[in-house]
Amino acid sequence: MAHLVRPWIVRWIDPATGKRAKKGSAGAVSKQERARKWYGVGIPGYGKKRVPLAKNKDAATRELDNLVRSAEQGQAGVPDPDAARRRLVDHLDGFEQALTLGLAARGKRKKKTPDPKQVKLTVQRVRDMVEGCGFVHVGDLNDTAPGKLATYLTARAKKPRKEGGISHQTAAFYLAAAGRFVWWLSVKKRARVSAVLFDEIPGFDPNNNRLHARRNITQEELAGVLESARAGPIAEGLTGEARYFLYLVAFGTGFRAGELASLKPEDFDLAAEKPSVRLSGKIAKNRNAVAYQPLPPGVAFQLGDYLRGKPKGKPLWPGKWVRLGAKMLRVDLAAAGVPYVTDGANGKEYADFHALRHSFVSALAAADVGPKVLQELARHSTPTLTLGRYTHTNKEQLAGAVARLPGVGTPENPTLTREQLEVALLFFATVAGCVLPLGSATGGATGAIIAPN
Repeated sequence: MAHLVRPWIVRWIDPATGKRAKKGSAGAVSKQERARKWYGVGIPGYGKKRVPLAKNKDAATRELDNLVRSAEQGQAGVPDPDAARRRLVDHLDGFEQALTLGLAARGKRKKKTPDPKQVKLTVQRVRDMVEGCGFVHVGDLNDTAPGKLATYLTARAKKPRKEGGISHQTAAFYLAAAGRFVWWLSVKKRARVSAVLFDEIPGFDPNNNRLHARRNITQEELAGVLESARAGPIAEGLTGEARYFLYLVAFGTGFRAGELASLKPEDFDLAAEKPSVRLSGKIAKNRNAVAYQPLPPGVAFQLGDYLRGKPKGKPLWPGKWVRLGAKMLRVDLAAAGVPYVTDGANGKEYADFHALRHSFVSALAAADVGPKVLQELARHSTPTLTLGRYTHTNKEQLAGAVARLPGVGTPENPTLTREQLEVALLFFATVAGCVLPLGSATGGATGAIIAPN
């Protein structure tokens, strides 16, 4: 019969610090105390497992009664005999609700409240998987299901995008969504489905099979694009002047298109000793707290005139360009004679709008900025993502790194030419000077930095 218990718990304490220690560690003493919560024991379908309930006994009693009632009705704790005959699509609404509430996350690590767009995308991927593999009922998720799903994803990864093909990265996302769905069915709905049904499917390799890899836009190429944009006609609703400063801020901050589209004049603090731009946590992709991204002095110098007179509370770059950023940029790339597609080490590489973010991180890495600082400026969760996907190197950088090895016979402190200095510090000037408007009498045709003599 189901009943409540409040078990004794033994904790090991380090007397020197008063903190918990591992059992048997030197000097640690045991301390026995009652559990803070009441636990339910003997609940149908849970065997001998003790289920944590509430701290308050009355509340715990009500929770225990609900669990027993649900178990007796076949809704929790015991396999549902009708689940195998139910249509999988009938479970998607419940799955979406669980995702929204954060109740369908595998693992013990606490998750943030998911983005509604991401929830919709995950559910749609599961729906595509169900239809593409021919799964109809829960009972179809049997031993043959992994093979069908692997065949389905592999086939789509081989197709071009125009025919419904997906990248290896997207295939990995599909596989993760399918794994989360069967886990939710098994653990939360108590359906007769293995929670690890799809875990044995071989993973995909996005790094070596990218259909749309971004390339590094060099500072010289960007200078030409900026000049062409400023002199160009309206494209995707933005004037040439607006596009000039949009590209400038994109490269100088590494902000994504959606983040740039949200910026307003009051988000910029150009009068501070260290100029910065404010990005709301609601807009940022990582949904973290408000971020203050430092601005390169040259970028801040130019933005002063552009922001003057702009109405507060209004986006600096409004319109639908955010969905057509690559198309818009291609207009200015073509005008500047900069190729949109180049041959990289692993295939074609593209200079789309997001490539400006890649170039931002790559330029910082080329300036010997450390991994932790790179991660913070890129606002990534781990340095691995920053270094593995967002940094680009070229043969000259690799050769320069090897040349710095001791005993090679090269000078320890080589002197840069003026041209090399202008390229290396185009948007990262701190002492050398400021970036001047392109084509100005002082900056010259390249709009490079005025370096000290």
